[in-house]
Amino acid sequence: MKSPDHIRRGRAWALILTGAILYAPANLVPVMTMTIPGHHDKLTVWGGVVELYEVGLWPASVVVFLASICVPLFKLISIGLLLIMDGSPHYCLERTKVFRVIETIGTWSMVDIFLLSVLVAVGQMKLLASIEAQPGAIFFAGVLMCTIFATHNYDVRMIWRNSTR
Repeated sequence: MKSPDHIRRGRAWALILTGAILYAPANLVPVMTMTIPGHHDKLTVWGGVVELYEVGLWPASVVVFLASICVPLFKLISIGLLLIMDGSPHYCLERTKVFRVIETIGTWSMVDIFLLSVLVAVGQMKLLASIEAQPGAIFFAGVLMCTIFATHNYDVRMIWRNSTR
C-alpha cells in the first residue's frame, strides 16, 4: 500500500508535467481576438505584451509579461525543483520559503483569466472594440490550474520529514 505522501507526490508530478506540456500552446496559440474598426488582431500572450508596449502602455506590458509568462514558468520550475529535492535534508528552510512564495502567488494566478473574461464581456458591447476569447485562453487556464492543484498536492511538511534539523 502506498503512503499518502507518495500519492501526493505522484499527483503533484503529474500536474506539473501536464502544466509544462500546456505551457507551450498557452503562449503560442492566440488567447484573444481584438477587433477595432479597421484592425483585426489575434493575440497570443506575447503578442499582447508587445501590443501594449507599442501603444505606449509599457507599465501594463511589464505587468502582463510578469504575470502571464514569468510567474507560471517560475511556479512550474519551482514546484518541480521542490519535488526533485523531496526527501533531501538540505536547504529545508529555503525550500519552505520558496513554497510559501508559490502558495502566495497562487492565490492571484487566475487574475489573468478573470481580466480576459471581463474584456470579452465588455467587448461584447462592441462600442469601441470587439474582443473574443480564443483556444489559447483554455491552455493558459490549464497551466494555471495545474500549478494551483500541484501546489495544493505538495505537502510542505514533506520538506522537513527527512531533515536532521
